[in-house]
Amino acid sequence: MVAAQYFDTRSSRAHPVMLTVRDGHAILHGADGLELRRAPLASVRVSERIKRGPRLVTFDDGAYCEIADHAAFDAILAATGHREGLVSRAQNSWRLTGLALGGLVLFLVFSYEYLLPWAAALVARTIPASIETQLGRATLDSLDQGMVAPSTLPSAQQQRIRNDFAALRRPDDPDHDYQILFRQGKRLGANALALPGGTIVVTDELVKAIGSGPGMMGVLAHEAGHVTQRHGLQQAFQASTAGALTAYFLGDVSSLLAAVPAAMMSMRYSREHEREADAFAVEVMRDNHLPVSAFADALQQLEDAHGRSEARKPAADEDDEASFFSSHPLTRERIDAIRQQQLLR
Repeated sequence: MVAAQYFDTRSSRAHPVMLTVRDGHAILHGADGLELRRAPLASVRVSERIKRGPRLVTFDDGAYCEIADHAAFDAILAATGHREGLVSRAQNSWRLTGLALGGLVLFLVFSYEYLLPWAAALVARTIPASIETQLGRATLDSLDQGMVAPSTLPSAQQQRIRNDFAALRRPDDPDHDYQILFRQGKRLGANALALPGGTIVVTDELVKAIGSGPGMMGVLAHEAGHVTQRHGLQQAFQASTAGALTAYFLGDVSSLLAAVPAAMMSMRYSREHEREADAFAVEVMRDNHLPVSAFADALQQLEDAHGRSEARKPAADEDDEASFFSSHPLTRERIDAIRQQQLLR
């Protein structure tokens, strides 16, 4: 038996009662000991336990009791076989709360590492080729609005690079119309950018750094690998976590696509994407009987040039100049892996 305050719905006044359970019924007795009401246990609802708040026992007509003595009420509930739900137990258990918080952290890490890239890749694959081409044009327009300048390379040299790339045997890719464009890199420095749709922007600085021979073909094949596998779109979508998931689950990609050009400007490929594009480039070079080592040499030249540039650059100018490294994270492991492919041939 436990003391309670009973509200009968006919007035706002609380009636002091004693609540007891007997023969499968909840029974209320008034202050004078007379029985006020009884109801089958199956017809009453018991509120979840709140550490400092009263428990409520609600009858089917809306009348209810407030019970402040948790210990006595818990004893009555235990005698009836009542068991709190998992949520209620968790709310009152530091251990379960900690486990739930740990589970949430693990889920967020899993989502960031696996679910988000999966969703971004899925969205990227669903973009029609015509829209991807439009996104490439929009990104190129953004580049031309002050980030790059018209190329000063001789037209003959530009055309020779285009012709050599066009002559390469590459895996079929009917969704993309590849074209090579040249620009002065300015803040981009020595760089090559694969835009959605198949346009590859090559800076004059990159040509001066690695020349226009087999090494350049390796770099262009690497960029074609990014295009073929839509890495740029994936990275852009991944930069908009909520946008990528919303686009997939709701099927509305319009707002997400509007942000792609800006995202492409600050894009940095993942290591996995770089490895995939490297493998694509190695395959193309092998199919065309070009030395894979020339590709590794070109990357090494860029790495050495980047190191010299960083050594000369004042600390205050750290962010003033971008390079191939801004969007293509180069590591010694990548270069060594490409050289190893030459040995395995």
